[in-house]
Amino acid sequence: MGTESRDRTATRRRSSPVTAAAPRRTRPANRKATILAVAGERFAREGYHRTSMADIAAEVGISSTALYRHFRNKQDLLGRTLIDGLDRTLAGVQQAVGHPEQPDGESGPGQPGPAPDPVLAESIIAGLVDQSLTHRRLTALWQREVKALSEEDRRAVLVRVARVHRWVLRAVTALRPELDAGRGEMLAWFALSAAVSPTQHNVQLPRAVFAAQLRELTTAVIHADLPAAPATPSASDGDGVGEAGASPAVRDGSVDRVLRRERLIAAATRLFDERGYAAVGIEDIGAAAGISGPSVYHHFGSKAELLAEIVDRNEQWIRLYTARAMRGGGTSHESLVLLLRSYAEFAIEHPDLIGTTVTEVVHLPVDEARRCRRAHREGVVTWARLLQVVRPELTVDQARVAVQAATAVVGDAVRNGRLRARPHLADELVAAGTALLLGRGDESGSEGSGQPRIS
Repeated sequence: MGTESRDRTATRRRSSPVTAAAPRRTRPANRKATILAVAGERFAREGYHRTSMADIAAEVGISSTALYRHFRNKQDLLGRTLIDGLDRTLAGVQQAVGHPEQPDGESGPGQPGPAPDPVLAESIIAGLVDQSLTHRRLTALWQREVKALSEEDRRAVLVRVARVHRWVLRAVTALRPELDAGRGEMLAWFALSAAVSPTQHNVQLPRAVFAAQLRELTTAVIHADLPAAPATPSASDGDGVGEAGASPAVRDGSVDRVLRRERLIAAATRLFDERGYAAVGIEDIGAAAGISGPSVYHHFGSKAELLAEIVDRNEQWIRLYTARAMRGGGTSHESLVLLLRSYAEFAIEHPDLIGTTVTEVVHLPVDEARRCRRAHREGVVTWARLLQVVRPELTVDQARVAVQAATAVVGDAVRNGRLRARPHLADELVAAGTALLLGRGDESGSEGSGQPRIS
């Protein structure tokens, strides 16, 4: 290359504009927290099995590849979502109390301990209620999807739930140190269920009003006047879905067909509750009912149809015992307590049915799920209107919150193996529910018993 050519090239280089390097994109510092928040909302709203990693990535505004840099797979993301939410709950309660969690070996119900400490109890309850409203869908999510977790994450979630319960047990001990260990543990589970009960519904109240009512409800259930002995024999003894499969000595073909259908419903209800709807196949249901897989389709067109039948069966029971309670009570107060007892006894008799209808409705087709939620809401409103007659100071939404707390305590208790084994659980649940609905532990109806009965 000649000198003149080199000079021209150098001149062109000097005169060319200098292009600045594109700024390097940096990952937002809170991206992982954003992903966990979006995943939690999506899993709660759509269900774990109906949500994909691509759905979550799109809602966050990142690629699926970027999402996998943070989490190995969807199961890992679910586990991290639940563990993070429970860790935040524990941190919130600890912050409200202002000192670390009670170490193992300190006093509890049934052991020598300090005098009642209402300030400590109030701090624990206030912290728990605040976290319940902040992470409103967390409890429903872990109750519904814990079966989908890896074994390691499942243990991690249950350990954290036990720690939350332990905090509530401290509140129970602080308020009622005279209780024996079994009753203290039971009331702590009841109080925890009441505090987080908004996870099961969509009632909206101003935050301060909502928090105040939840604190009042949680404290009321801790002070429930527990029975010393069973008040009445269970009205549902010997009356259960599980008996539908019993074989009479003589029957015709039509009876056989009905019994096979009932066995399928009972088997599906049990398996859906134990394993989750998505983990159960038609063949599993048939085998559990003693019916070959293909024969199941003679009774139900699909697994979803079976689930819809289970949910409908639950609604029929609810309508039945609601009507009986409305007719059987001489006053609104009496009807309310009868309704509470009927629900408690029904739930104890059919925990699988309660569990399936609480956790698996998300798997129904959209229209069927909407119909189910509407029927449930109408049932709650019926209870709430009855409660308003007894307690006219409550708005309908406040009454709904109280009713949902009472039914949450029952529904959670019958799915807790330690509580379900208690011999007088129905009476204890009625006492707890009475405290939640009426603000006192008696069933006598000494106040307001002259109120007219709703029919």
